[in-house]
Amino acid sequence: MKTRSILIFSLVTCISLAFQSTASAQDDSDPESSFHHWDIGADFMVGVPQGGFRQNVDNPGFGVDMFAVYHMGDFPLGIGLDIGFVTYGTTRRDEPFNPNIPEVTVRVSTSNNIVFGHLMARVQPLHGTVQPYIDGLIGLNYLFTESRVSDDRDTEDIASTTNFEDVAFSSGLAAGTKIRITETRDSSSGRMMGVYLDLRARYLMGGEAEYLQEGSIIVENGQMRFDIDRSRTDLMTFHVGFSISI
Repeated sequence: MKTRSILIFSLVTCISLAFQSTASAQDDSDPESSFHHWDIGADFMVGVPQGGFRQNVDNPGFGVDMFAVYHMGDFPLGIGLDIGFVTYGTTRRDEPFNPNIPEVTVRVSTSNNIVFGHLMARVQPLHGTVQPYIDGLIGLNYLFTESRVSDDRDTEDIASTTNFEDVAFSSGLAAGTKIRITETRDSSSGRMMGVYLDLRARYLMGGEAEYLQEGSIIVENGQMRFDIDRSRTDLMTFHVGFSISI
């Protein structure tokens, strides 16, 4: 609850800064300059389970996130799509390739993953070296556990399978800041292109789902069974990456 309150406070602050920065930029900017239409970015992401999800999965996950936002005119509102992937648990073990060939081993790797897909609305100023923004998101979480067999150097996959999967509704809020690194003007179109350092924190409220975690696949006497958990799938994510505005 404390984490969510801090995020909501940050969102309110960013809304105020976004509209103040936009108003200032409209007063001071060169009227002949062209504003950006698209924000396209990618970042490294750390996901920290929250609520009931955290009671079952107490370790953070790591992954990547990508987004594209289209801004409607010189107004601090844009719509877009956000897609991400995070792995919140992995296990590995080496097994003989064949009981009759114990000299050759293969590696069995199991990963627990979440794929996010969200429609996104973003409020941010389109001018300035520092551009705070907020996001509202709605979409789906796809949770799945996958196992694969590879050589013992883990360089070539031999086989893979999805052991378990489920889908949950997801919605969330995010607050972030873009810090301009460089900006250039296209000589032919006159449009500006900027490169930004992008920092973001996000709270995703995931619906109930069934999922596996590290150690949930139990193999005994050649037979496999699952120790299945079920809870809401709330997740707090922290992002560091780069974006391009064109």
